[in-house]
Amino acid sequence: MDTSPTRALAAFASNLTLAAIPPAVVAKAKELLLDYISHAVAVVQEDPARKLIRFAKAVGGPPESRILGAGLSVAAPWAALVNGTMGHMAELDDTHRGTMSHPGDSVWAAALAIGEKQGASGADILAAAIAGYEVALRIGEAVMPDHYRRGWHTSGSIMSFGAAVIAGRLLNLDPTAMAWALGTAGAQASGNFAHLTERAMTKDFNCGHAAKSGVIAAMLAAEGFTGPTDMLENRHGFLVLYGGNNHPELLTARLGTVWKTMEVAHKPYSACRYIHASIDAVLALQQEARFTPGDVKQVKARILSTGAALVNDPVPWDGNKGLQGTRFSAHFNIAVAMLHGRQGLWNLLDKTYPLQYRDSAEIRDIMKKIEVIPDADLDRNFPDQWSSVVEVELTNGNRLSRRVDYPLGEPETPMDRSMLAEKFRRLTGLAGWSEAKASEFIPLVYGLDTATSLEAMLRHL
Repeated sequence: MDTSPTRALAAFASNLTLAAIPPAVVAKAKELLLDYISHAVAVVQEDPARKLIRFAKAVGGPPESRILGAGLSVAAPWAALVNGTMGHMAELDDTHRGTMSHPGDSVWAAALAIGEKQGASGADILAAAIAGYEVALRIGEAVMPDHYRRGWHTSGSIMSFGAAVIAGRLLNLDPTAMAWALGTAGAQASGNFAHLTERAMTKDFNCGHAAKSGVIAAMLAAEGFTGPTDMLENRHGFLVLYGGNNHPELLTARLGTVWKTMEVAHKPYSACRYIHASIDAVLALQQEARFTPGDVKQVKARILSTGAALVNDPVPWDGNKGLQGTRFSAHFNIAVAMLHGRQGLWNLLDKTYPLQYRDSAEIRDIMKKIEVIPDADLDRNFPDQWSSVVEVELTNGNRLSRRVDYPLGEPETPMDRSMLAEKFRRLTGLAGWSEAKASEFIPLVYGLDTATSLEAMLRHL
């Protein structure tokens, strides 16, 4: 293997074929694609999506790639921008613990944009997407956790590389040109957490920008536009400037033998992933002890300190937080789980419910009983575990406690295909799909490796 990490990753991505990938990894990629499509099309009518679609229509370009669910085709970079941004809006996207990122938004936005533009086969699209997951997640792990602690939004920063790999693979870049693409992607890598204080739309934009940046990087490389072929290890490159205590050995460790794609999780609830362990703990306690919200005196949700800093919001209605307020409030989601159970959490997929629940006197009464506590003890196993301990004190004096280390959807506690299909049907139903249309679509995704192009699948979108 080439001693240069950037060149080694470029060669891996350029040469990867579907036949070289284990069937379990291919199957996982299909599940990740189905999941991405469900939460991307569900938000097409939301205000940020409409603004982006108007922008993309204005800048236009050749109608080479579809914006999902919008009935509009634009130049591939703009389709990648909009589709990548929409993927993050519903807070239902895939998650990778080691990089604290949502990789699928940028991965699939780039794959669909360039895959359609090039008329690529389903096998090539899957191989490209898997290469994107593998390369980006290794780059992310090489700068973690200092990269995240500095304020970088990894779903934006590291995924510029993933999108470049995907687009480059579909544009048939050789290893040298692929290294150029990685270099140009690194020149564009960005995305920070400044959006948090105002719940600004740039949170979602970071993912779309990464997809667009990677697509542009690969398209430029296809024209012979050069980028530094040592972007990752260069003394002015990504690891040095964006990291801190870096781990360059992770860039190529067991590349092609251990598949990072298999580490990616699915989200069952429309909430920040750091809240999910608390939700699962509350649901489990209620099922075991059969208490009602009226029986509760106090709830303490102990959450690892990194996560608690993002989700400790007892007043999600304060200010102009909108849906992001509810999705980033542990108090709110625990209260919904306690009062309405799993069905109430599913209801949150429909944007009419979060604000209705948020303004409910019953929900607010429960929220007053909930305290979020940053727990340094839980940090010891982070990011390998995104743990929470929920302690419930009942009015009769009984005390209940449940710890969850791997919330539903993690590889250790997976959502099976029936659960993913239910999530798909519910979300596409919000976009006006019938049950029949959803049922027709799902086999197209699971059969993508045999498709000669994306056309049959994209027609539904």
